[in-house]
Amino acid sequence: MGIAKRNDWKTEPMPSAFTNITVEKPYSQEEFDRIAAGVIPEQMEDKWFIFYEAPWLYLHRSWTGFCIFKVRFEVVGESLKIAEVYVNRDPTQQLNTDDERDASLLGILLDSRAKRDVQNQMLGDIKGQSSN
Repeated sequence: MGIAKRNDWKTEPMPSAFTNITVEKPYSQEEFDRIAAGVIPEQMEDKWFIFYEAPWLYLHRSWTGFCIFKVRFEVVGESLKIAEVYVNRDPTQQLNTDDERDASLLGILLDSRAKRDVQNQMLGDIKGQSSN
């Protein structure tokens, strides 16, 4: 499969109701290249459409086209780190308003694309949710 481009799927712009969150994660160039290649949904179960237009990575819900995350990366030494993250806060598009939950979800999505092991992250998130 090729590199995802904006026109490969329906997309809506990030609404004016958004917030900034902090996510501190470095990625190697190889991992970033996998992330930047994006995701084009192939079946109904694929929940995300992801594409990169420098300097922003866009993460859209596949069914609605709503932009949930915009992520800007910057080069630091031999790696790339997340410099800025916008998260959709329009209540008609995104019900979650928990910054930590959004940071965790974004981390899992990016690490999955980078081919990192996300099983331990997901188990930690599930355990954290069950204690609330």
